[in-house]
Amino acid sequence: MKRLVSTAPVLLKPVLLMLVIAGCHAPEVLCDPGLVKRQWMCRMGIATETVAPCQEIIPSGVLLEDGISEGEAVTTALSNNSAFQATLATLGAAGGDAVQANLIANPQLLVYFPTSTKEGQYTLYAPIESYFLRPMRVKVANREYRRVGEQLVQNGLNLARDVRVAYTDLALAQQQSQLASEALELRESIVDLTKKRLEQGDISELETIAANVDKLNAKANQSVQSQSVAIAEARLATLVGLTKLPTPLSPEPMTPPTVLDTDEGLLVAQALACRPDYHAARWAVAAASDRSRLSRFLFWRLDGVVDVRSDPGRTGGGLRADIPIFNRNQGGILRADWELDGAMHNRDAIHDQIVADVRIASRQLAQAQANLVVLRDEIAPALEDALQIAQKGFADGGTDYLLVLQTTSQYLANKALILDQTAACHRATAELERSVGRNLAAGFVDAMALAAASLPPEVINESQPFEPAPVVVATKVIGLSSSNRLLESHQ
Repeated sequence: MKRLVSTAPVLLKPVLLMLVIAGCHAPEVLCDPGLVKRQWMCRMGIATETVAPCQEIIPSGVLLEDGISEGEAVTTALSNNSAFQATLATLGAAGGDAVQANLIANPQLLVYFPTSTKEGQYTLYAPIESYFLRPMRVKVANREYRRVGEQLVQNGLNLARDVRVAYTDLALAQQQSQLASEALELRESIVDLTKKRLEQGDISELETIAANVDKLNAKANQSVQSQSVAIAEARLATLVGLTKLPTPLSPEPMTPPTVLDTDEGLLVAQALACRPDYHAARWAVAAASDRSRLSRFLFWRLDGVVDVRSDPGRTGGGLRADIPIFNRNQGGILRADWELDGAMHNRDAIHDQIVADVRIASRQLAQAQANLVVLRDEIAPALEDALQIAQKGFADGGTDYLLVLQTTSQYLANKALILDQTAACHRATAELERSVGRNLAAGFVDAMALAAASLPPEVINESQPFEPAPVVVATKVIGLSSSNRLLESHQ
């Protein structure tokens, strides 16, 4: 190589020197393998662990002996769910694309061996355009890597929502099974009372038959509810990724839901600042915009040429270039422009879907909370008193059996409705937090702080950090610090 440079013309030496310097100062590939896990910790407060294929692990801090909590179920699912772990491989593949984009094209060497009629010739072609197009390729790859990472964070939020809903379904099934056992006990006590009154001659045998039928129906319902528990447990075990456990998962009983602030305006603004799929769509627009610009230069081909002959005096250099008369990548430019247009429409569609998701989830939560308050605080106490009075009156012989049956049915139906509405509150909370993009128990957060937490320290400290997508989010200031505006990106 020293011989080639030394024998090249004087004007070619600075060109080769610039190419070598450009190759040494490569654009930085900003691949962050910890992006997804760090954002989960920031958004959900969950630290995940990596599991190898064909294995199941119990994350540190998770104890299944005393039952599994909702948080433990989500943590275990993010580490064990095989379908979700398969999607995480796309982040590594995107990192490979970024590394590949940073590589320059190999030089080509053409060799003619000396013969009796032709002298030896060695020609080296160095692709000059790859040096100048490499920064644009790396920029596209970096933004595509970030898009994939943000989408994986959203996939994790979706999985957490699914696990929480399945957990609620299992807890509801268990408490409905317990309620079915309570209903069976009530029916059995009524059967005992009817037998005593029949022996005393106060009622007819027909009323005892009706009581026995109610008891048999309650027993059948108890069996159905037991099977529902097994089905719900199997569904949760699959989502959590622990399908080989010798014992079934045992959830904690449903507790009264935490009342969250459901101000739609604040929730929508927070969602637009926090939702990773919206961030992913914005990164997709940025990547598509850079691809559109890059497509204008892809037809370029410029090679630096060094031609070495057997006779040193005939050694020289030059340039080789395509003449873009026919092909200027017109089709590629057209495709890139339409891909940019589609990415922008997709970003707007996700924006609208986020607004709809937040509004629907917040209204469902408000409705379930209002229904629960009426059922639990107003109707339940009245029905408990009515049931006690009806049972006492029937035992004393002063109340008709139909009234006892009606009161008992109303009491059990109200308890079932309370369970349903409690579960509806938990489901709506899970959906609302998924719609907003983070755990709402700690209140609203500053979107700029969330964005900073999603970047690795080495990127934050750079003078030119990994810039966000060129889309402006025009929403009002929310969060812990009123001096910080929501995440805004620049052109």
